[in-house]
Amino acid sequence: MTFPRTLLLAGAIGLGLAGGLPGTAFAREKDHNAQHEGKGKHESHKDHGKSDKGNGNEGKRDHDKSQGHRGDDHGRAEARRGDHRDDARPDHHRADAAYRADLARRADAARRADAQRRADAYRRDQQRDHARAMARHHEDMRDLQRERRELMALQARREAEYRRHRDAMRAAEARRIAYINAQRRAQQYRYQQWYWQQQQAARWTPRDYELQRYYAAPVSYRYIRDGRAYQVNRYAADMLRQAVRYGYEQGVRAGNADRMDGWRNDYRNNYAYQDASYGYGGYYVDQSEYNHYFREGFQRGYQDAYGNDWRYGTRGNNDALGVILGTVLQSILGLQQS
Repeated sequence: MTFPRTLLLAGAIGLGLAGGLPGTAFAREKDHNAQHEGKGKHESHKDHGKSDKGNGNEGKRDHDKSQGHRGDDHGRAEARRGDHRDDARPDHHRADAAYRADLARRADAARRADAQRRADAYRRDQQRDHARAMARHHEDMRDLQRERRELMALQARREAEYRRHRDAMRAAEARRIAYINAQRRAQQYRYQQWYWQQQQAARWTPRDYELQRYYAAPVSYRYIRDGRAYQVNRYAADMLRQAVRYGYEQGVRAGNADRMDGWRNDYRNNYAYQDASYGYGGYYVDQSEYNHYFREGFQRGYQDAYGNDWRYGTRGNNDALGVILGTVLQSILGLQQS
């Protein structure tokens, strides 16, 4: 089995070597031709290289020329862009100016709107305050009218009360004078007659315009009597001061008369003290208020004149006159401005 396989292998190798000889010659010829062609190609490449070199120089020149043209074109393009930028710059400035102008217009419009809102709010506040002031004014006017009606009614009542008082005193005056005359009190008798005549002749009645002013005068003084506070206007305050002064003056007259008659100190039973309405006409204050402060002055004037010591006032030109001290008057009334 081994031997035949070896023989076969040897035969195959031999056949291969036999067939390879012509192939070798052909290969050598083929190599020669290839070398010849390669040489030709090399020469051709050399020529082409030279040609390419020449062409390269020309290409370079063309490239440089092309690059120059490109540079010129680029410069012209940059110049055109610069021109465009220069042309666009005024447009940009105009747009920016328009934008700023629009902002300014908006800001101005906002300021005007805000100013208008403030003006409207101020006007509304003014209208509201005016309406409130008018309402208060109308209310005050209603109060004043009501107070005036009340004062007019009070004044009418005062006048009626004073007329009744005078009628009652007139009926008793004749009997009183006759009684004093029977006591042989000559000085007091003359004083009583003088007092009654003054009361008859000197009744004071204010004019209409004075009453109108009294009704319209505001409360401006306050005083306290028997622990109770009173508020009055200047017309009433003047009437109360008058009551104290007149009371003091009539007290001086009555005190002098009793002292000269040698009569006892007795101001309470004096007719003027009991009447206590000298100078009163039924206006500005109640008669009870006037009577009270008249008697306060009368008591002090009587004591000064009867004792002849003048503690509450000063002696006048004769024994029948006297003036109460301002400090004493104020201590009696205690008027204070409110």
